[in-house]
Amino acid sequence: MIDGEDKNYITQKGVIMNTNTNLKGEEAMELFSIIKQNNLLPKTVDKLMPLSFIGQAAVGFYRSKIKLMDQLNMTEAQRKATLSDGQDAGEMLLDIETRIGELAYKEPRLPPYKGNKQPRKPERLSIPKKRMEQSQAIAKHPEIVEKVKTQAKENEDIPTKTAVLSEINYQNEKKRRVEAEKNKPEIKAVISIEQIQYITALDRCIQVLPQKPPKRWDEAPLKEAKAKAKIIIKRLEVFNNG
Repeated sequence: MIDGEDKNYITQKGVIMNTNTNLKGEEAMELFSIIKQNNLLPKTVDKLMPLSFIGQAAVGFYRSKIKLMDQLNMTEAQRKATLSDGQDAGEMLLDIETRIGELAYKEPRLPPYKGNKQPRKPERLSIPKKRMEQSQAIAKHPEIVEKVKTQAKENEDIPTKTAVLSEINYQNEKKRRVEAEKNKPEIKAVISIEQIQYITALDRCIQVLPQKPPKRWDEAPLKEAKAKAKIIIKRLEVFNNG
């Protein structure tokens, strides 16, 4: 589906719903709440994809609102309700990604006709290949999805697709390292647990941290980013001398 396309469809419960993928954050949040409360999550990829875009807008809305809670002078009850709603939106977005991945796995790989290739799976599902692979990875690791949801609640944060994919990459890299060590029995060097944990932490930072920061910053986020960057730089000073 083209981003921004307006589409109405009737859900399994007979409710007509509009899925304009350009909905603003607050509108997306309201629509997402209706879907959650009435259990209207569709069962086909073409219906799930626009909801995924809407879910991303809803999660973005909540994340922005949570960052501004102190400035908005919210009561404790309002803070808890906002955080809870944001976490629900994040969890539903992960459920949508999981369902997309499950449906992609069920879609068969069709052999090409002689001299005339059939559309590949991503084309038949109208979903970019990379996006399909990400959803399949999420569907393949339900334990990691649950781990991210639990950690988000413990840390008063919103679970995200990025956090799940980062954890999947981390666990895959961890397995790859273990397999590599098994295939090199002649290497007898012993590395302390602390060193392995530190290198692993650096790997995770490299995977999660974007190569370049945003070009434009608001004053408050820039101040916060600078403070955190200084902490990271300070902790890495030991490596300055090569």
